[in-house]
Parts: sequence; structure tokens; C-alpha cells
Amino acid sequence: MPKAAVFALLLLAALPARANDGSALISQIVDSPEMRGEATFRWLGLPLYTARLYTPRGQALTWTRPIALQLIYARNISRQALVDATVSELERLEGSQADHAVIGEKFATCFRDVGDGDQFVAVSEARDEVKLYFNGALACSVRHDDLSARFLNIWLSDNSRSPNLSRQLRGG
Repeated sequence: MPKAAVFALLLLAALPARANDGSALISQIVDSPEMRGEATFRWLGLPLYTARLYTPRGQALTWTRPIALQLIYARNISRQALVDATVSELERLEGSQADHAVIGEKFATCFRDVGDGDQFVAVSEARDEVKLYFNGALACSVRHDDLSARFLNIWLSDNSRSPNLSRQLRGG
């Protein structure tokens, strides 16, 4: 094999895998995980991301057991757009709260620019904490009062931007 081909293979092997479907990670977090629901969020007809909710044995969502919400992106979205959307959705769901800017600052350290195939997995194991994994690696752990339900309700609440997507994720 030519040296250039060997060098190219070594470079490719050193790159992080993006084809990871997240199942190994989710299996480490959620006991006997099964997908509870799946939905694709579209904006003006274009898919932005596919969301999947994993719960223990596919049981109904409860905030007392670990859950994982996987977001697989289909478009390029900047880190700042993700931060701004998070704060905007918290304000829309909860009304103006003094801590929204603080929550946005905390998530600003977690989010990354995303592109087609990139994924975040948001994990709820405790009431006041959300762990975010980006393409299989821990991006951060954010602690804040009642953060788990507040953040994940952006996707899971009946009052979310897309109630139909939320119902599909919750399996109802």
C-alpha cells in the first residue's frame, strides 16, 4: 500500500466517529432502555432534527427514573442559535424568569455548532441536573434548580413549540 494511502487511513482512524447511533451510551445511562417515541422536527418543511426519547423498558415518562433524549441534527445550526433557542423556549414555556439568562450561560459551555449527523443526548438522572453528550462524549453536566424537567420540557411538554412532536416522543 502506498505511503500516502496509509497516512490517509491513519488520519481517518484518528477522527472521532460521527456515525455512532448513541445506543451504547444510552444503555449505560438508562436501565434496559427502549425507545418510547420518535419524531422529526421540521421548519418550513425542512427537517431540522430527529428526536428520540428513551426510558427504562419503554415505560411512560416519569421524572423519577433516568431518561435520555437524543437529538440527531439534519442541518447546520450554530452553538449560539442553540443557546438562544433554549432561552427563548424557556421564556415561552415559563414566562419571564430571572434565572433564564443564567441557564443560557450554563448551556453555552455545553452546546457546539452542529451539522448533518451530529447528535446531542440530554440525560436526566436527577431533578437538578442535565448531562449533555455530543457525538458520544460528555460535553457538560449542568446543575440548576429543577433543571431536568424545565430543560427537557422544551421537547416533552404539551406546551412545547410542537405539541404533536412531544406526544410522539412520549408515546401518546
